[in-house]
Amino acid sequence: MRIFFLCLLTIALSGCLYYGDIHGNSKKLNPCKLSVHHHYEKPACGKTYIGWWNQFHDPELNRLITVALEDSPTMQTAEARIRDALHLAEETAASLTWPQVDLSGYLQRQHFPEFGLAPPPFNGLTFNIGEIGFNFNYDFDFWGKNRETLRATINEERATVAELANARLVLSAAVASTYFQLCNENSQIKIALKRWKINKELFDISTARAKRDIYSAIPVKTAESNAENAKQILETHRQTAELLQHELALLLGKNALTTTIDTHCTLRPYFVKLPACLPAHLLAARPDIQAAKLRTEAAANRICVSKARFFPDINLVGLLSYQSVKLNRLFSSVSYNNAITGAFDLPIFDAGARRANLKEKYAEYDIAVGQYNQTILQALRDVADQLTLLKSIRRQLSAQLISKNAISHNYQLTLSRYHNGITDDIVVMQNKELLLQQEALLLNLQTSQAQSMVALLKALGGNDGC
Repeated sequence: MRIFFLCLLTIALSGCLYYGDIHGNSKKLNPCKLSVHHHYEKPACGKTYIGWWNQFHDPELNRLITVALEDSPTMQTAEARIRDALHLAEETAASLTWPQVDLSGYLQRQHFPEFGLAPPPFNGLTFNIGEIGFNFNYDFDFWGKNRETLRATINEERATVAELANARLVLSAAVASTYFQLCNENSQIKIALKRWKINKELFDISTARAKRDIYSAIPVKTAESNAENAKQILETHRQTAELLQHELALLLGKNALTTTIDTHCTLRPYFVKLPACLPAHLLAARPDIQAAKLRTEAAANRICVSKARFFPDINLVGLLSYQSVKLNRLFSSVSYNNAITGAFDLPIFDAGARRANLKEKYAEYDIAVGQYNQTILQALRDVADQLTLLKSIRRQLSAQLISKNAISHNYQLTLSRYHNGITDDIVVMQNKELLLQQEALLLNLQTSQAQSMVALLKALGGNDGC
């Protein structure tokens, strides 16, 4: 008995499948490290991603997107989903396309009662019973059920890969759009600070003249109100810039309370040359469309699986073992036990269960096709919207540049008249304040243009050419 137990244990340990190299890749955030301050003025990262954002030729934007694609929990979750789908496909392939072989056995000490069901010479005696053997099972896939199940799983895994690409696209576009908005707010803070100083100085001049009875209280109160409004505008831009820092920190996978992100970009006109094959050729490579298409193909594979259930299921089962009620005779020729069985399962009556299952799979396929069609239509609408916005912003920019140049010309004339003693310094400061307003409006339009360009490239699936 001891020898049999040692043999069984040795075979079991030597035959066990190894899993020591399988482990998770995610790490929990350490609460003790969340209070450490991070400054991402120039984020260091060994890997550099090349993508649609390189068209903006902004190294700082490239670094931020690289950090986001590496450290964002959103990307880590998407990558984990890919591994899950990949291993599910591997498991499905292993269970459906290959025969299953395993070694099993048992050891039992049993007393047979004298007047029990066991016949002589076993009744009234105690025996050590043992069995060890190989079990073999193979499902003949005559109707393609297993093949279609595997194809559906593979299509689901490929769809998950496409969804990862879409997650990268969405995340990088969010980082770029937030980055440009933060650049705008930082520039607006500088303009708002200048405007506040000018209005504060105008208020001081009006107050001084009122004390000498040159001005009444009306222009003083007006100047005071303008100064406070300018101060409020300044504070609003500071608030918005800080909130954008928090949003950008979240996109980068960092603690918003302890992360500082400095931006030094200069907004400028951005243009992308669109190819003649827009939009059909470009949209075909859009990752969310690819994912929806693969989901549709997986649904079609499941229809074939459901149809195969209407036909007989044929299996081959084999057994090669040794079985004995006395362990010292377990491996003798008289204890040899083998069997091979061909089994089939022929559906005759199931109260409509298989028909209902097939109808369900067709409904799932129709849902997948509807989602695929909707994704294409939404993609076309996204591209059309951004093209309309870009054309409109371009016209607005042209008009705003003319307006700014006119105000700038007036300011230069007023400044010249002031130097010649013709006009008052208040008029100069008022024209300077008007010029700053025009610069702020121009910055907003340039930011909108950059963000619309980001949205267009996102709508094209991150592609800018055929």
